[in-house]
Amino acid sequence: MPISSSRPSPNSSIGSTSRLGLWVGVGTTVALALLTWLAPPVLVRLDNTALDFQFKLRGERNPGDEIVLVLVDEKSLKEEGRWPWSRRKQAQLVDAIHSGDASVIGLDIIYAEPEESPVVGDVRAIVKDLRGRRLVPLAAAEAMDQRLAEAQIDRQFAQSLASSGNVVLATPFFVPELQAVEQDPGHLQQASDLLARNEFMLVKQSQAGEGLQPYRATAALLPLESFARAAQGLGHVYRLPDHDGVTRREVLALRYQDRYYPSFALEVARFHLGLPREQVALSLGEGIRFGTRLLPTDPKSRAVINYAGRDLRFPWVSATDVLGQRVPPGLFRGKVVLVGTAALGTYDQLSTPFSANFAGVEKNATVIENVLHGRFLTTGLWAGPVEVGLVLLVGFVLSFTLSRVRALHGALAVTALGLAYVGVSQYVFAAQGLSLPLVMPTLTIGLVFMGTTVLSYAVRERQAREIHAMFSSYVSPRIVQELMKHPSRARLSGERKELTMLFADLVGFTPFSEKRQAEQVVGQLNEYLGAMTEVIFKWNGTLDKFVGDEIVVFWGAPLDQPDHVELAVHCAVEMRTRLAELQERWKAEGKPVLDNGIGLNTGIALVGNIGAEGKKMDYTMIGDQVNLAARFQGLTRTLGHPILLTEHTAVRLEPVLTAQHAGNFSGDLRRLVLQKVRVVTVKGREEPVTAYTVIWESEGEAASSPTVARAV
Repeated sequence: MPISSSRPSPNSSIGSTSRLGLWVGVGTTVALALLTWLAPPVLVRLDNTALDFQFKLRGERNPGDEIVLVLVDEKSLKEEGRWPWSRRKQAQLVDAIHSGDASVIGLDIIYAEPEESPVVGDVRAIVKDLRGRRLVPLAAAEAMDQRLAEAQIDRQFAQSLASSGNVVLATPFFVPELQAVEQDPGHLQQASDLLARNEFMLVKQSQAGEGLQPYRATAALLPLESFARAAQGLGHVYRLPDHDGVTRREVLALRYQDRYYPSFALEVARFHLGLPREQVALSLGEGIRFGTRLLPTDPKSRAVINYAGRDLRFPWVSATDVLGQRVPPGLFRGKVVLVGTAALGTYDQLSTPFSANFAGVEKNATVIENVLHGRFLTTGLWAGPVEVGLVLLVGFVLSFTLSRVRALHGALAVTALGLAYVGVSQYVFAAQGLSLPLVMPTLTIGLVFMGTTVLSYAVRERQAREIHAMFSSYVSPRIVQELMKHPSRARLSGERKELTMLFADLVGFTPFSEKRQAEQVVGQLNEYLGAMTEVIFKWNGTLDKFVGDEIVVFWGAPLDQPDHVELAVHCAVEMRTRLAELQERWKAEGKPVLDNGIGLNTGIALVGNIGAEGKKMDYTMIGDQVNLAARFQGLTRTLGHPILLTEHTAVRLEPVLTAQHAGNFSGDLRRLVLQKVRVVTVKGREEPVTAYTVIWESEGEAASSPTVARAV
């Protein structure tokens, strides 16, 4: 009969499980890589949440003292009056800061509307009326208009801006994604003229960013013309929060009327460093060349803001203290000074990873600090490809590894890898300002592990069920459990192994069965076979088959059993002992007393699943040594010994018995006497074979001797 190696079996499915686990891991990895490349909103939100977590894990940092905030706070409102203050008072504030030798003054305040005293307005109306009715001479009316013009407060503020020579103004831009503002052609012409000197002087399209463009604004809320011309620069203050309302990125450049304009913070930083405008270049799809440095951005010219912490991390003073000259001498010398509002209800409030109540002026201060020191979190265009590459690398390596290791080892490896990656990511985030992708690589680690582990668990459960179904009737429950724990040990595809075989057959069973009722025959036979099976399983034998009243057993497969000779002899002796008990019972019950003969042999045999594929398969053994064991069982009748061993088994048994009698053996093998019977000729063999038997204490005096007798 052929040995079947194609029938599904625990050991044969191990390789297929490994391959299937590999493919599951690879498929999961490819799917996650595609998801990473597409970047759906849910993934973006997860990335943002991970970024916030990294900020909080890093903690707050010191932003330095080169930026000073002048804040219109509650104290300022209490002492100076409600906001907005008159332009005269704001002019005094600018003059006071300028007198402190500030490097640059950034006014994070919108000046789009003129301010005029109510009295001046009333007088202007009266003069207009008088002129219309010709009640005053024309020369007098013109003189009055001139004086009224001189009384305009805005003119005084513009003069302060011009005399300071270092003021940058904030300019709101409107982007269709958030706002839609209609502007007349006249205003657009004015805007073009006023903004021309503030645009990027050099704009180029990088190879990597071909076709990429910043956000496109449709309108700009410019400062008054006199203010715009008096200021040294204008910068946009467009801000686009993420979907959760948190501002994580600064829009460093906007497109308006096919021209490109820097942000307010970028313009303040440029002026502070004294960089000529031509040394600040916009490289579309790459970043912003800022002097000799590159400020990396995403395709929309946004940079991830590296926040220092909660609000008021920068040095700051109250605006009223500046007006009252109550600030330390030299506070503003050589510093970037930003003026903005901080009193509740007066300022541009935003949410950051650290705080839900953050002033817009401090956000701008943070961006300026990031620009000056290159502290933006580095991402850029490479972030997407790198993240996809990381997902593929991690996923493929794990798929190959996890499909070949046990679940516990895989879990330990995955945990170590995940913690290591998170640790490295956090380190480079905190120390180097490098924002490595966190969500998808860690998600890949987890999902690939889960996929391969679940698959492995499912397959192992199937293997366990197969093993239990296949071996539960062959071997003891202990061996079944061991095979279920270690399916790889259940090699069923056929192999040559050293086994110890046992054949046990009832003596005179055929005449007995012919003379008795079938029910009696079957009942007594089942009683005998049940008792013998218990003994076989006790000594961890593999029950090959029942052939009528004959029992075929072997040791050494499917599990390796180094002590298979000892176990087989144990089993043979106890089978005889149990049979003696049955015989006493049968005698008491008036039943025929049955006897058996047991033959044992040790040798190399072929063991595996044998049978007709798809029909009936048995885990059994075949070979010349198997036939020899069967022949020795038949010799028990003619030689008059209930247990016969071949010389192969006797040679392996003798050292075990010798060790036990010498007290060097830790097992519980009964003291046996190994006795040579005679040399016999066995059918099918040319060479004669020596037969041995064992005598145990219940069979007579020989066993009482402490030595091993090997009779000649």
